[in-house]
Amino acid sequence: MNLLKFLMSLIFFALTSETLAQSQLRIENNLMYTDAALSDGGLVHKVSAMIDTGSSVCMIDSTFAIDSCHIKSVDGDRSMGSTYGRNIKSSYFYLDSLSIAGVCYPKVWCFVVDLAGKFQQFAPKFIVGGDLLKRGMWMFDMINKKIMPCVVVPDHVAVTLHSKNYTDAAMNHIYFKGKIGGHSTHILLDTGATRNELTTDFGVSANDTIVIKHADIAQKLTYNNRVGLCKNLPVEISKLHFYVDFIKPREGGYRYPRINTEFLQGKRWVLDYRHRYLYILAD
Repeated sequence: MNLLKFLMSLIFFALTSETLAQSQLRIENNLMYTDAALSDGGLVHKVSAMIDTGSSVCMIDSTFAIDSCHIKSVDGDRSMGSTYGRNIKSSYFYLDSLSIAGVCYPKVWCFVVDLAGKFQQFAPKFIVGGDLLKRGMWMFDMINKKIMPCVVVPDHVAVTLHSKNYTDAAMNHIYFKGKIGGHSTHILLDTGATRNELTTDFGVSANDTIVIKHADIAQKLTYNNRVGLCKNLPVEISKLHFYVDFIKPREGGYRYPRINTEFLQGKRWVLDYRHRYLYILAD
């Protein structure tokens, strides 16, 4: 009887604990990567996957999909857009499953994209996008470099950010209502961006310039792109106030400003994608 109670208590603890399994989180140039296992046709392929809230769906590099994963059955052309508003044609399929941080997700919608051709040596082989991230709640520990699924929101929340569901928002994107440089705006959370970026017509003048490299799913990597640099701009989102640098392109660019993970470095935070909440935890 005592053994039964002990086993039941272990089960209860497992079901009610704040977090479950965890995986190593690698941060490179403000981008987040973790190990994932792709299962298709009875084969399992391990890959370093980039976590990208700026991507509506999961993507797999076309060369990796064909040469390494031997994926042959894909559905016809489908138009998809980059965050810069450029459209490309892509095929898609459903992975049998994707495992990340100890959780296995069946039937993962996945687009086949020439990531290596566009991003070249900086290309990820797999991108975990919003379509998968919204299936659960995730804790990102930027101190100990861990990612883990959450069952409940921890009770030691310092700041709560709520994403607004705007009518013109892209699918599975997270937008906050806030201020940049004193100007009210929608702000896209894009963990797949190496830099924070303003729109070309945003009401803040650049106080410097910088040369950057640029690529997206519709445009091959280019170097020597000179853009404006707005240093140390104040950002307000709910009760959170911080200062970061933004680039400001001379043409093209985004519909709304975007911020990457820079403001979250050195913190632990929980992303409830489905309900559009980001919780920054107390130290």
